[in-house]
Amino acid sequence: MQKELLTIEFRYHDEPNDINSVYREKKIAVGIFYTLEEAINEGNRVLEILSKRFEVRPDDKFSKNLLFGTPCRLVTNCCYPTKGISYFAKIVPLKFDDLSDTIGEVFEATERYMAYKEMECE
Repeated sequence: MQKELLTIEFRYHDEPNDINSVYREKKIAVGIFYTLEEAINEGNRVLEILSKRFEVRPDDKFSKNLLFGTPCRLVTNCCYPTKGISYFAKIVPLKFDDLSDTIGEVFEATERYMAYKEMECE
């Protein structure tokens, strides 16, 4: 089963903290959606809200078919930040798998890798 996660990450600067870092990141989950279409619709609604404080260009939007029929899952203003603040709005697929099967696949992959490394050393 697969769902879609819509997140927004903000990257900005603030006064120095305990380790003298001024760089900050704040990431929020907007929602989890059953279909890509639902995530795209909500993502574009979120971009309308962002446009009240940030420059959002007309072609900055989520879409199901972009280049070569692939969906646009990332919208950002990193090339034209507002007051040095960048945002990254993303739609990420969430895959729900059986834990036992996943553990088995991970161990099988590790064994393949070890075999590959042994052959490489010969």
